[in-house]
Amino acid sequence: MSHTLESIAKLAGVSRGTVSRVVNNQQGVKPDVRDRVIKIIKETGYHPNAQARSLAGGKTENIGVVVFGNEANFLTHHIFYEVLQGIQNKVVQNQYDLLIFANRSERDHEYWKRIGDKRKVDGLIVMGENIREEYLLYYYEKKLPFVLVGKRHFHQVPLFCATSDYRNGAYEATKHLIEQGRRNIAFVRGYPDTYHEGEKLAGYQRALKEADLPLDFSLIIDGQARQEIARTQINNALGQGTLIDGIFAGNDLMAFGVIEALRDRGLVVPRDVSVVGYDDIQAAAYYNPKLTTVRQDKQALGERATELLLKLMRNELTEQEAGFDIMVDNQIMIRESSVVQ
Repeated sequence: MSHTLESIAKLAGVSRGTVSRVVNNQQGVKPDVRDRVIKIIKETGYHPNAQARSLAGGKTENIGVVVFGNEANFLTHHIFYEVLQGIQNKVVQNQYDLLIFANRSERDHEYWKRIGDKRKVDGLIVMGENIREEYLLYYYEKKLPFVLVGKRHFHQVPLFCATSDYRNGAYEATKHLIEQGRRNIAFVRGYPDTYHEGEKLAGYQRALKEADLPLDFSLIIDGQARQEIARTQINNALGQGTLIDGIFAGNDLMAFGVIEALRDRGLVVPRDVSVVGYDDIQAAAYYNPKLTTVRQDKQALGERATELLLKLMRNELTEQEAGFDIMVDNQIMIRESSVVQ
């Protein structure tokens, strides 16, 4: 027999509302009544419907992840799957299940609302380049706790974020190039209007300033976070006679494109130009030459984001504490692509 709130209430000799309060761990039930209802639930093997519980103000025991990205195949993205592994580690440790909300087609512009409406999750981890404030405001108004992976600057809603220390990572990368004797150092950045690329630019500028090197805006090159675009842009810059002896790329894929462009021009890495990437994806250590890069601890990023979300779900954080983000340290991995012999 498949039991319902009504059948459990009948067996326990109480109202449906009393059973609902017991199931959702709410107050207002006498201890002996609560014990009797719990005993019957265990004997019958009754499992409350998760969606019904959530709509009634209870818990689903699910944590969700949604990625608002530029491409639908985000599951294969070199950063996402490592962050997801960190999320999964903490979700399992805390006896939750994980739900992934996939990007929908462009014709379905309202799917992000249903994440908040259907309440299949108790909390949400939000990632991606295309996060809009209206999404987060909607979840906030629906009282759905959420945490962002990566910092954003929005004004209508309190934000809790877990982010890498992009500024210091870029500083260490540029400083390393300077220590190799490089003086004409290009910064190939990803999406220029994002928080993380702004932080990387600030770190790059800081290292140049400390070394008394001028900031040359012709050496700030937009690679749009893509390998082929970075390759084309560096080819164009070199073709116009731009002097470059060191390159810091905002991600490893762009660094690969940069090295390909240098080869197109007959230049040798690192003899002629030293190259440093960012992220330390798995291919970086096996590339030719092996890529010097800033290791972003992506699993730790997922773990810290989940820990932050769990605190929100337990009401251990207040809105006044928003903005004090969890910062995950980075580490520069020095390999062949940057070290001048």
